[in-house]
Amino acid sequence: MKNQEEQLVVRWRFDAGRGSLVWQMMFTDTGDLIGQKRCATSRQSLFFGVEPLTGKVFCDDYLLMDQVQQSIPAGESWFTGIETTRGGLGYCYACQKYSPEHQGLWAVDFRRGRVVWSRTDIGFIANLGDEFLVYKTSLFGGFPERHFLFVDPLSGTEISKAALDSAQVHAIREAVVPEEVRQRITLPGFVMDGIAQERLDLERCEVPERSRSESLVYGDLMVVAVHEQSVSTGLWRSSLGVWRMDRLVYDDRMEEGVDKPCLNNFLIQSNHLYYVREREELVCVALS
Repeated sequence: MKNQEEQLVVRWRFDAGRGSLVWQMMFTDTGDLIGQKRCATSRQSLFFGVEPLTGKVFCDDYLLMDQVQQSIPAGESWFTGIETTRGGLGYCYACQKYSPEHQGLWAVDFRRGRVVWSRTDIGFIANLGDEFLVYKTSLFGGFPERHFLFVDPLSGTEISKAALDSAQVHAIREAVVPEEVRQRITLPGFVMDGIAQERLDLERCEVPERSRSESLVYGDLMVVAVHEQSVSTGLWRSSLGVWRMDRLVYDDRMEEGVDKPCLNNFLIQSNHLYYVREREELVCVALS
């Protein structure tokens, strides 16, 4: 049952542009949302930045450039992404040619649209707060060999420490706080993998197709994405609903008439629900 007095409202919408796909998003320590959109027609991966509280777009269509040949886009303008955040900066990567392996690190101030520092000789491993664990690759006897080191996130300069072996690096990685925890993000999970209490909550809300649902619980709210496949066409429809107890307080269609379900396309951060609608629109809903 939907109660109009309790309905949640959209705070803002970000339009990535016709034919674009909202691909990735993260949150800086200073509270900004930074993300990446992919434009298949122009074969470009572009970055954007939005103020979560106001919806003000402070950066859009930012193309990461190669820092050696500065007139050439990094990663052939397509094979790039965001590794992590620190302070107000986003740390981007490019992929090695003919390989999905990440190479290089660009510290980008998206507020000012500039690269603070960049290094193409390192690959990112882990964000440890005041330092990043990275690696360099060199050839030894004709075979690639990795050397592990620490760099300052604000300058990219190396921090002098004893050399690390693979076992030590593995132990550090195991102890690292996951990005979603560090950024205070709540992610959904598949109900079929999930928790008995969530199954009971879905039954109470009469949500269909439990085996094709994603959900997350946030306080007294349950957010559910239901993915339904048409028997006649085989195409998918993905819809989003927010329930407070047994009352539906928000719903929307995420996508319909597509070959694959719209999976992993919503999250909660700092009392806001974010989801991707029709691939090219990012929607922010205030949860209080």
